[in-house]
Amino acid sequence: MPTRLLMAVVMIVLLPALASAGSVTSNTLPAGSYAASRDRQYQVYVPDTLITPAPMVMALHGCSQTQSNALNEWGLQSAADRYGFILVTPFITSYDGLRNQNCWGFWFDQHQHEGSGEPQDLLRIGQAVEATYSIDPNRRYITGLSSGGAMAVVAAVIHNEYWAAAAPASGLPYGEDAASVSLSGQCPGYATFHSVSQLVSDMNAERNDTYPIPLMVLQNNNDCTVIQPAGRNIRDAHLQVFGDASHNTPATAQQSQATCAPFHQDDYDCLHTRYGNGDGRSVMETVFFDGPTATANTTDTDHGHYWVGGEDGSEGAWAVRAGPSYPDIIWDFFARHSRDGSGGSNGDPSLTLNGDNPMTVDLDSTFTDPGATATDPEDGSLSVNADCSAVDTSTEGDYTCTYSATDNDGNSVTRSRTVSVIDPSAPDVTCDTANASPSGHITAGRATAGGTSDLRAFSLTDQQDIGASFDTWSSVTLFQGEPGTWYAAQPEACRTGGGDTGGDGDCQDWYATNLQHDSAGRAYYQMGYFTIGGDDALGAVSGTYAWVHSTAAGVFQAGQCP
Repeated sequence: MPTRLLMAVVMIVLLPALASAGSVTSNTLPAGSYAASRDRQYQVYVPDTLITPAPMVMALHGCSQTQSNALNEWGLQSAADRYGFILVTPFITSYDGLRNQNCWGFWFDQHQHEGSGEPQDLLRIGQAVEATYSIDPNRRYITGLSSGGAMAVVAAVIHNEYWAAAAPASGLPYGEDAASVSLSGQCPGYATFHSVSQLVSDMNAERNDTYPIPLMVLQNNNDCTVIQPAGRNIRDAHLQVFGDASHNTPATAQQSQATCAPFHQDDYDCLHTRYGNGDGRSVMETVFFDGPTATANTTDTDHGHYWVGGEDGSEGAWAVRAGPSYPDIIWDFFARHSRDGSGGSNGDPSLTLNGDNPMTVDLDSTFTDPGATATDPEDGSLSVNADCSAVDTSTEGDYTCTYSATDNDGNSVTRSRTVSVIDPSAPDVTCDTANASPSGHITAGRATAGGTSDLRAFSLTDQQDIGASFDTWSSVTLFQGEPGTWYAAQPEACRTGGGDTGGDGDCQDWYATNLQHDSAGRAYYQMGYFTIGGDDALGAVSGTYAWVHSTAAGVFQAGQCP
């Protein structure tokens, strides 16, 4: 072994011992006989004081990182000492396909299914750890950052018979492809995503166990590499697949919302939201915050894409200390969600809003609060404190009602309702469209210039990248909602019957690149571009222009109107 490599291995083993009261071992899992398996290195940290059988937490590094980043810079060793779990940090070691250095291959088909590739290797690593240490089979957990977060989602979907819960940080939904990552090197980033309905279909086709595996999604709203729609898409798809029929959307499944705790130095307006089936146990939890883009480490990209290690973390590559403390928040989530439900609700009550959320009220009308109900696994029904004093029906705007309940042990739950006061006589959505080049849209006030040196054009209202700001030759369609608002994707009201949608026998067509059709909600990408609703092939090249038309709301077909 070369001297420098030998010294690196020695340092990996010794450094944690200086900071933590435990031991680290380095291991190698030989490749299996199934497709796309490879030799995988991994390390195991075992606290000196450990009650067995112990929980196991597997942490997956991100691109351009190794297992030592997750082991030494994420604050997880201190968390393992504090909470009493065995920490496992696998290394991608080697990989197939075209990808950046050390990325887990969440977008390759051979690494998205049970019985093959990287997720099967990770399962075997977990089983190898169990063969050496006393692990509680009801408390096996997996987390990760970036591509490691995306692979944690893959593991949660295809091996929910093994893992008890998962917590992806800056991860991506199951079944996504490489286009879901922004590689422009700019802020804000730009990426394309599969529709939630497609994600749900892919997840249902893969899952083979009924266990509704709890998932916590941690996402910086200012992340320019894995941009925020990713976190919301993971949430929405997971709720549809694993929530019950009456709790499968964010509005119907939300149980509570509170500021994130603990945090180090600044919580960056972090909100921790719990979603569940009303039994005190979460199906989904989100930790969304407005973190900075700049980091202290000079090897980082300053794109708001990092792990937050808290007080015991390090300012490493794609790792910061300040912000919501991931190790503590993730462990609290894991501790509340064993497979067998032991300690499941942690005594927390659940609160359900009656009526709509958000709720719409006409200007100068009388507002009546539909209220809320709260229950606790131990105490039964609880009284709810409701505060809607901010609602003013004499003035248009959005107002907030706040609801809270506390059980006999002092555990509290809080939820909020948005009340929108609108003028029913005000202009509604127009559903008008405008075709022009990105430069032409900027000139007409339907788009703005932004990005590095204002070289990109962004739709006025939803701020989606529609091309180069200097582009005067392309044709891009923008959609008007209310007068003066312009969107890259057709507004929801226009897709469900409001305005001129192209339904009722009318036909509307668009001429744009495949990528622009994807961004506008007319197409999706799955190893090529296909129209939404019609599933007509448009080709695999994002910059190729194609005609797409629609004769019914939400259904798009290749070609021009007949």
